[in-house]
Amino acid sequence: MKLNETSLLLYFTLLSFGFGMQAFADELPPGLGKQVSGDELPPGLELAISNPAIPVIVDATVLRFNKEGYGEIKVNKVYKVMAAKGKFVPPKWVRGYGYAGSDKIAPLRIVSGGRPGRFLFFLDGDLLYSTYNNRFPIREGKNGELEVGVGFNGGGGPWKTLKEIVRRIPLAPTKKNKK
Repeated sequence: MKLNETSLLLYFTLLSFGFGMQAFADELPPGLGKQVSGDELPPGLELAISNPAIPVIVDATVLRFNKEGYGEIKVNKVYKVMAAKGKFVPPKWVRGYGYAGSDKIAPLRIVSGGRPGRFLFFLDGDLLYSTYNNRFPIREGKNGELEVGVGFNGGGGPWKTLKEIVRRIPLAPTKKNKK
């Protein structure tokens, strides 16, 4: 089989891209971007949802996007609200999430895959609380129960029941459980 210049160029481009991605992964904090063993993916929703620093966790439906890529949402259920004075009022629009050390925002249209739908959102005001994966879609399972995508593959799967996942949300500190 003969290799032409285009094939060689493609081969070396892909090879250098792989080395570049490994170098990028080496610069990330421990546990992010590095595979633990074999083909395991980094921790997804199961680990992220137990983070006590996440201010708000909601089940919301993205209704539409505006020209900036921000999403108009309808909150279906609120699972967690950190101690805030007064009644919690969810944002009508979610912009996306901010890049660390920058004023740039990744629009929700990009984060959610470009189409409206139902998601489990971690919010910090009108921004997504940045986790390793900002995309946790919700769907109705075969038995009619709601399921949430817990992985990091863009499609959501593997899927677990929403009830099972929200049990992992830490209790807000109260005077009784603060001890």
